[in-house]
Amino acid sequence: MLNDDDNAAPIGNDPAPKDAPIQKIQARDAPNPRWSTHHNNKLLTVTKKPIFGPSDKIFTIGSCFAERIRVALTAEGLDVGPPMQNVPMAHDRYRIDRLPARPHSDYFNTFTIRQEFERHIGEWTRDPEDYWLAKDQYWETGQPVYQDPYRRLILARTPQDLLEANEHVDKAIDQGIREASVFFLTMGMAEVFRNKRTGKIACQKPGYSGGSGADETDFYMSTYEENLENMARVVDIINAVRPGARIVVTVSPVGLGRTFGDDDIIVANTESKSILRVALGALARKYSNVTYFPSYEIVMANSPLSFREDDGRHVANWVVSRIVSAFKAAHFIQEGNP
Repeated sequence: MLNDDDNAAPIGNDPAPKDAPIQKIQARDAPNPRWSTHHNNKLLTVTKKPIFGPSDKIFTIGSCFAERIRVALTAEGLDVGPPMQNVPMAHDRYRIDRLPARPHSDYFNTFTIRQEFERHIGEWTRDPEDYWLAKDQYWETGQPVYQDPYRRLILARTPQDLLEANEHVDKAIDQGIREASVFFLTMGMAEVFRNKRTGKIACQKPGYSGGSGADETDFYMSTYEENLENMARVVDIINAVRPGARIVVTVSPVGLGRTFGDDDIIVANTESKSILRVALGALARKYSNVTYFPSYEIVMANSPLSFREDDGRHVANWVVSRIVSAFKAAHFIQEGNP
């Protein structure tokens, strides 16, 4: 069984279950406005809008669901980055998330996505002494190791090794941003943890996979306004550095592994996803080059069949296949067609 936060199930073309509530996902010039049509035909529609073609380079960033989309689009023959597979590895000195086996790094909240883009344009420069001390799980030194607070599971034996690892990741992400013509951004959660020393938002919950952060952060429930502001800033940066780029945003359907607030997990998950969904809807209405894609709605409309039986959170292969097919049907431009 995969661990609690793993979403590594392979992409496949599993057929939809016969009892799935949504049997048809259609790309249309105009979306279906009637609940009766949806109910009678087990139908969900996606509005046609030309966004990308086979010559485009796609930059993906966000939650673990962004990795599923990246893997699926890559399998379709598309050029998807950032090129994390090019990051040099020196496992005797540092570890970078799940590289090289899985060339992706998760960004679960809008704050860390914004921080990444602000770093790209030089608005945020990493402090070489901004790190956490964590227990050594890899090198058996008996000494603490150094962890980056703002990227998931970058651990190193020395501060200089940590800086080098981050510089390699910087290079891959910067290349991906510079070359992309399409950006696919997936938002995961509104519950975040603020670094007490810097005020910046950490990438992951404290103690994730044996890492640090429990003493260094405070829990914070972010607001709709903050998440909209974060994503608007990201869009403004993309529009400045990549004029003409198209941007696709979506909410990850993967539920919270746990909540750090006072509500039941179902209540907390609903609030978290709702904050992000409303923010992204407002974002898409504000910017003409931003498109909201309803992967969250596709998954939830087929719940509980949408989710893997082993954990009830991560999305089953057949749904990911349907999402990618719907995405291409609505937004892919064949060569030679307008």
